[in-house]
Amino acid sequence: MENETHKAEILAQVMEKFDKNQCALVERMLSIMSNPVRFHILCALEKESFSVSELMVLSKSRVSNVSQQLKMMTLAGYISKERQGKQIIYTLKDGRIRELIHKLEELFGDTR
Repeated sequence: MENETHKAEILAQVMEKFDKNQCALVERMLSIMSNPVRFHILCALEKESFSVSELMVLSKSRVSNVSQQLKMMTLAGYISKERQGKQIIYTLKDGRIRELIHKLEELFGDTR
């Protein structure tokens, strides 16, 4: 009975810490990061800003695919864009993405 009470307290703490709205935010972020093209773009943007053409080379994807992925991440608020002459430069905007990438590098960065 004491063990059940302890487990119920843990569950209540988890539910308080991660309510439905927070779970939806986590789900959205992880969903965006689960696509390999988007993940590689975010990892690159974590290091520095890039143009669309540079991100095409990096991701080995067509301009239409890269543009679609960038639009999705911009609408989600994870990256921002700025026009510089004829180019649009993308920058990582969300610090949580940066922290998550650092943690993923720690956990999985050197598994070869």
